[in-house]
Amino acid sequence: MALQLESLPFLDLFDPKFDYDAPVVHAARAQNWLARTPIGLAVLRYNDCTALLKDPRLHQGSAAVLAMRGVTSGPLVDWWKGTLLNIDGPEHTRMRRLVGTAFTPPSVERLRPHFRATAKRLIDAFPPPGEPIEFIRAFSEPYPLEGICEMLGIPHERRPSFYGWASDLGLIFSQQIGDPAVRERAENALAALQECADEVIAERRRAPQPDLVSALIAAETEGDRLSNDELRGMIAGLVFAGNDTTRNQLALGMLAFSAHPDQWQLLGERPELAPRAVDEMMRLHGTIAVVPRIVHEEIEYNGFTFRPGFVITLMLASANVDESVFGGYAFDIAAERPIGHLAFSGGIHRCLGMWLARAEMQEALAELSARFGRIEPAGEPTWQPGLGIDGPTTLPLRFLAA
Repeated sequence: MALQLESLPFLDLFDPKFDYDAPVVHAARAQNWLARTPIGLAVLRYNDCTALLKDPRLHQGSAAVLAMRGVTSGPLVDWWKGTLLNIDGPEHTRMRRLVGTAFTPPSVERLRPHFRATAKRLIDAFPPPGEPIEFIRAFSEPYPLEGICEMLGIPHERRPSFYGWASDLGLIFSQQIGDPAVRERAENALAALQECADEVIAERRRAPQPDLVSALIAAETEGDRLSNDELRGMIAGLVFAGNDTTRNQLALGMLAFSAHPDQWQLLGERPELAPRAVDEMMRLHGTIAVVPRIVHEEIEYNGFTFRPGFVITLMLASANVDESVFGGYAFDIAAERPIGHLAFSGGIHRCLGMWLARAEMQEALAELSARFGRIEPAGEPTWQPGLGIDGPTTLPLRFLAA
């Protein structure tokens, strides 16, 4: 039976008070697998999101995020449209094949000692237990950037600059990116990051090292290699992606654990649960709440016809709490979930750095829970309004001794 648009529930994604975990979302998911939004249709259920993430007739929609905020030309647009996230078809297959050889689980496993050492060093600089700390600045921002810089082989003396560049480049997801001053900050960060990438690429061509940049330079499939422009864009994209998502996900995880002290205590007692803890906090509190797709060819799916040009919002935050799959909303790091979450997306655009992100967060949670027995809020977090990457910009916490 064909679905009628007027019969679908409506979700206002642009309402400043909209919450992906609100009763209105749960009610909409119970009513139908589809909902209307101000920018098209939203897919709410797990099985439907999974199927459509794999459908090649849907193309990436993130490239339009800048245009939605009035930025339609310039260096930011040129770079953003050319990132691996925003290309489809044969060019995406080619890039993914070349780059994927450098993002294997073994390559990430070799970095675990560095992740642990970085986490210990940052925690050692925390104030005494019980005193307030701004967690973003003290841990969740520098920690993942250290990881991606180590993987890329960025010299230590250059790394402090990367922190500011990555944060400013992340402004492309903010509502303020249409402001000329904000756009200029992001453009300056991109230019500085690309200039540094050119220098590192030139150095690695002269003297290869056991790092990701050298691996990307050497990556070859059937005589094909990445061009200098592609290498530069890839490095900028990795710094951007390796910062914003993991930074926000760690912060959202701390908020979740502060609200569930029993789970934090359990993690401290059983550090082997860190992998499950990461997946559980991503399932329930994922920083990527939605992914947009644009219909490239007509699709007949589950009683509805999607015409070319349709915008579809795959609501991962809703799919990850689908009662028919996960059975409820309980935050339980010991639970054996029947199926994997979609916080890393799916299909050909599944997160390339998911093994890196998982390993980083597992080591961070293990070190933090071993050192501290409880987490408490020390004030109200502040949030960056936007539609894309969710997470606080400041997060005041108190860590109490184990």
